[in-house]
Amino acid sequence: MSKILIIKHGSLGDIISSTSVMYDIKKHFIDHKIILLTSTKYKNFFDKSNLMDEILIDNRKGLLSVFLILKKIINYKFEIIIDLQNSQRTSLYIFFIRLFSKIKINATSKYANYRYTYSSNNMPSVIDGLSSQVEILGVKTSRKPHLNWLQNDNFKIKEINKKNYFLINPGCSKKNNQKKWSAKNYAKICTYLISVNILPVIIGSNEDLESINIIQKEENQILNLINNSPLDVVYQLSKNAVGALSNDTGPAHLIAASGCLTYLILSDFSNTKTVIPQGNNVSFIQKKNIEDILPDDVIEGIKQIFRI
Repeated sequence: MSKILIIKHGSLGDIISSTSVMYDIKKHFIDHKIILLTSTKYKNFFDKSNLMDEILIDNRKGLLSVFLILKKIINYKFEIIIDLQNSQRTSLYIFFIRLFSKIKINATSKYANYRYTYSSNNMPSVIDGLSSQVEILGVKTSRKPHLNWLQNDNFKIKEINKKNYFLINPGCSKKNNQKKWSAKNYAKICTYLISVNILPVIIGSNEDLESINIIQKEENQILNLINNSPLDVVYQLSKNAVGALSNDTGPAHLIAASGCLTYLILSDFSNTKTVIPQGNNVSFIQKKNIEDILPDDVIEGIKQIFRI
């Protein structure tokens, strides 16, 4: 059986977007074995998805790691490699793969056989860019994240049973602090939601502990799901939430992909045409400095968008 390698290391938002073209590739190359090269962080996510027949791990370490992964890729004798990461690192991979093998490659790299190019002055969104890239191979694209496999009809959290609730996602990676809105501001939004009989449900992990602790100290009537909100739970929560409020961060893409009405709080570091979730269910408020966005501004947006 012929084999196809898809390369996608991260980040979470891009992973969510890439499920769209991964599903399209799987449908198009139905008689091929589809293998994914990704990082350990996303292995469990893809294991559950059934989008891949096999997963290879590349944690992007030093030169020895590069040599070993390139040797493995070349020995697999892939028919096609589809680089959905399109990074400087994967461009280097492609250079050496072309040098030592006859594998055909689809990527944005100048070394690719089937190269997708775009104008830096008019960059596409992640989904549109990846979709246009694989269309060069004749793949028909849907341009919509494929996440139905996260659906769990038996999902229940007793604290939200028969309640109107609203997701609050205050986290952000440490390297993107300029995209992070104040935890005290989020607490004021929670207080407003409680005043209109809507339960704020706070999602996050240990990385978000400091922010969530501040929110809970300011407003203790929230439902705190820190470390109890893995991706499948976030997806289930999103399906039935009144809405969601978030920084520009990975889980926002998952929330938006569920169809949940999503309101984003953005600084000028977020490109609204390329990297934030796209869709009619996504709205945002944006200022040059995110701390110039006041809680009253967000409350007014919530009233208008969610009609509450």
